[in-house]
Order: sequence, then C-alpha cells, then structure tokens
Amino acid sequence: MASAGSAFEVRAIVPNKVEEQRLRRLLCLRRLLWGRTRTISGCASMEMLRFGDVVLDVGRGLLRDSKGAEVALRPKSLDLLLELARNPGHILSRDELFDAVWPDVTVTEDSIAQCVHEVRRAIGDPEGRILRTIVKRGYCLDVEESVPPTAAPPTAAPEHAPSAQTAEGRPSLVILPFQSIPYDPETEWFADGIVEEITTALSRFRSLFVIARNSAFTFKGQPVDVRDVGQRLGVRYVLEGSVRRALGQLRVTGQLIDAETGGHVWADRYDGVLSDVFELQDQITAAVAGVLEPSIRRAEMQRAVRKPTSDLSVYDLYLRAMPGIYARSKAGYESAKSLLEEAVARDPNFAQARAMLAVLWEFGAYFGWEPDIEAARARAIGLAREALTSDSSDPQVMARCGFVLATLGRAHAEGSALLDRAIAANPNCAEAYFRGAWVSVWNGDFATGLARAEINERLDPLSAEANGRTGIRAAAHFFLREFDAAIEAADQAVGRSPDFHAARCILASSLFHVGREEEARAQVAELRRRNPRYLQFLTLANNPFRHKWMAELFLGGLSRAGFPTG
Repeated sequence: MASAGSAFEVRAIVPNKVEEQRLRRLLCLRRLLWGRTRTISGCASMEMLRFGDVVLDVGRGLLRDSKGAEVALRPKSLDLLLELARNPGHILSRDELFDAVWPDVTVTEDSIAQCVHEVRRAIGDPEGRILRTIVKRGYCLDVEESVPPTAAPPTAAPEHAPSAQTAEGRPSLVILPFQSIPYDPETEWFADGIVEEITTALSRFRSLFVIARNSAFTFKGQPVDVRDVGQRLGVRYVLEGSVRRALGQLRVTGQLIDAETGGHVWADRYDGVLSDVFELQDQITAAVAGVLEPSIRRAEMQRAVRKPTSDLSVYDLYLRAMPGIYARSKAGYESAKSLLEEAVARDPNFAQARAMLAVLWEFGAYFGWEPDIEAARARAIGLAREALTSDSSDPQVMARCGFVLATLGRAHAEGSALLDRAIAANPNCAEAYFRGAWVSVWNGDFATGLARAEINERLDPLSAEANGRTGIRAAAHFFLREFDAAIEAADQAVGRSPDFHAARCILASSLFHVGREEEARAQVAELRRRNPRYLQFLTLANNPFRHKWMAELFLGGLSRAGFPTG
C-alpha cells in the first residue's frame, strides 16, 4: 500500500454495497482513462501500474522494484499478469487466459495456478486481495489507479545487479545433492546428510536466500544444467560438490557457480579424517557465505556453524534416519523412528534429533500408524518439551516442537509463539513457514497461514510438500466460509494424494455446507475405507482447533455427512 501522500495504490476490495458502487465508478473511469491514454499517446507503454513497491510497465512488459531492478518472473507468469492488467476490473475466465497466454498449446489448470501464485508473490499480494480468484469464473486484477509515466522507476537496473535475487536483494542460492564417490547406495545418506547440514547452516544467514533441501533434492541423480536450475528455482547461485569417504578418511569438494553465466565463483577441496566432518562442513559454509556476503558478522557465523552433537555415532544415526523421514510411508516411519530413538538415548541433549522424533510420533498418531493414539500423543509432547529444554534457540527445534505442541498438546499460544520465534531467527527456514502456516490456521489466523504458505512456496517451490500447501489453502478458505474455494483446493489436494486425510475431511465438510450432501457422504465413506483409525484421531474432544466455533463448523459438517466425531 502506498503512503498517505501518494495517489497511487492497489486496494483490497471490501465486500459491501457502498464500496462496490464506488469501485464500479472508479473502474468505469479507469477504463475511459485507459482508452484515452492509448488514443492520445498511441503507445500503451504510457501505462504504469503500481503494486506497493513494485511497478508494472504494461507497454514494455516489465515489472520493476523500487530501485528499478527487474523483478524475476517466468515469461508465462508475466504474460498472465499483463493480460489481466490490460483488462483491469474484468473477470477473465480460464479459457480466456489459456487462449491469451498459451495459444495453440494444451496445458492443465495447474499452469494457471502456478502463474497466479508467482504473480501474487511478485506484487506482494500473498492473500489474493489484488489478483482475486473468482470461484468457477476466473481471475480479476483489481487496480484502482495508475502511475504517470514520470513516476516510473529507472528503466535500467544497476550495472552488476543479479536479476535472480529475491525482492529484498539478498543473494539467492541452492545447494544441490553432492555426489557420493564411489557411488554406494548404502552410504549415500552420508553425502545427503552433509548437504542437509550445509543447507541448514547457510539458511541461518539472514542476508542470504537459500532454497530448501526438499526442492534441491528433486535434482538428485539427474544430469543438470545450472542455468536451468537457476531459472526453475529463481536463484543466482548453485553450490554443488562431492563427498569421498573411505577408511576413516574424508574428502569434501565444493564449487559455487553463477547460474546466469555458468561461470565458477569459488571452488575448493577439504581433506580430513571422519571425525573432522563438522569442521569440514563449517569451512564450506564459511567460504560460501563469505563469497556471497563478505559483511557477515562473526556472531552470525558462530550461530550458523554450531555443532548438533559431539558424538559422531549419534550424528550417524541421525543422518541414517533422514531417508525414512522424507519417505512419508509407514515403513520409512518405523525405520526413522527406530534410528532416532537410539540417537536420543545415546545423546539426550541432541535437540534436533529429539524434536524430529517428536514430529515422527505426531505422524504416528495422525496417520494411525501407532496402535495407541493417546500414548503416541503423550510421547510426542514429552519429546517436544525435552527438546526445548535442551535447546530453545534453534529454529528447527522451535518449529518442530511448536507444531507438535499446537497440534497435539492444545498449547496453541505457546506453539504459535515458537513458530514466530523460529521464523524470526531463520527467515530461510522453509519448514518453519510450512509448519507455521498450519499452526496459524489452527489458531484462527487465516491470513497469516496463507501468507506463510506463499513464502514456503518461494523457499521450497519443488517440494513434495506442495500438496500440503494446497491443503493449507483449502483449510483457510473453509474457515473463512469460502466453501467453493475450499472445495476446489481440497479436491485438487485429494486428487494428487488420496491419503491426504485432512484435505478429504475439508472437502467432505465443505460439500455438506454447500448442500452437496451425497458427495460429502461419499468422501466420508472413502475416508473410512482408507483409514478407519483416523476416526479415533479426529473427534470433538481431540482436534487441533483453538476456537470452539472452528471445531463446530468443521466437525459439524463431517458428522452430518456420516463421520462419527464423538
């Protein structure tokens, strides 16, 4: 929003009659002015639209920030924004957008959804108040006034400014999976673990923008072109390397590449014994951070390279658990839980392992993988409390424990505060934004939940959690009583993951609330067929909602659709 002294702003639309009438008059005038500008000037480039600190030059097809630097957008996302900008206040159907942005090409509706998300992120509209979704009709860009040509930002970006930095101007990078040399699937987890630790360490630097591990690992085992990686993830730099582990010796190599030019920015090799693994990780972290941001403070460096445990055998167990954690299957769950139980037994102060184990026990209760749900709940909450006692300052520990306490422990205020602290401590922690989005929704803060889902998407765009973000959006729309939007998102989430039980519950309850009772009952029957134990987890006495009205709205619809909510 522009300051009070500025006449140029983009407003959220308030749904009342007076506001609607005023908007119609403004849009009518807006369209007249649009036509007059084109008639008088003969050039559409005279049209400038401001979105907060970002200005769109419609004629030139450029989106620039307050310093005049071009804001990175994929070509199709920019095309979609321009098409909407040329039709301000008009609802454009999906078919119209397909014809304008993808002529003679067959694509799915996901293509539009992805472009809409990117545009909202670029113009600072994570809640979709400016670029609005009109359920079952299309999309509309609500622009009230334009910027005179003289108010446009400089047309040229600073000479050496990287174009793939974040809006805040921070250097952006991704750490790709390191090669394990020689390749051995039995020890590959070690190389993956080193990458995970380096990613975590670099993400703690507030002056850097670091893509999350999950998105980076979608490139694992593939021949990659760093330019393509940079474009897909919207980053300027790519760090890749290799790990050689043999007879107690360790060699780690790393090279930092400019994704725009393909040129090497930095490369080095580190040799040591296996017990030096933390020191080698620290050296790589310090070297990369120093190249990208020489002004990093010593205190920030010390926070980034803190060691998780002094016992390498415990660290080994933690790394071995990672594949099972990310598998999201019962077999992976059992494997990871066994390894982490042993790790925390050997080192009770290893807070990251204990916090991750708490999350695993939450999974066990939630997915029905544990035979005694109440025992699983108690175990998860106990582990979270113990992890916080060991280390209440680590962002991942705070994020994981806050999520468990809010979801299973009904400690909504405490859980929310922990997620806030985790995000403040590490603005690159994609996990904190993802878990924080769910906790915000459970707390009744739906705008924050939607905004955090958008930030998580920027940090972790290719993650398997993408469908979880769709579930977050479905839940937020449901509690905002935007049932049609909730149905659309929940149906998409269930279509991608039929065992996404929370999304199926949102879908069923939403369907009932809009009068589609038979469809609601069919969804409940499918849920009972897939996981009858889920009925024991979700009841009026056992749910993650902070407010009574949320439980009544959500479980009321499910109960009337045939779900026994107790």
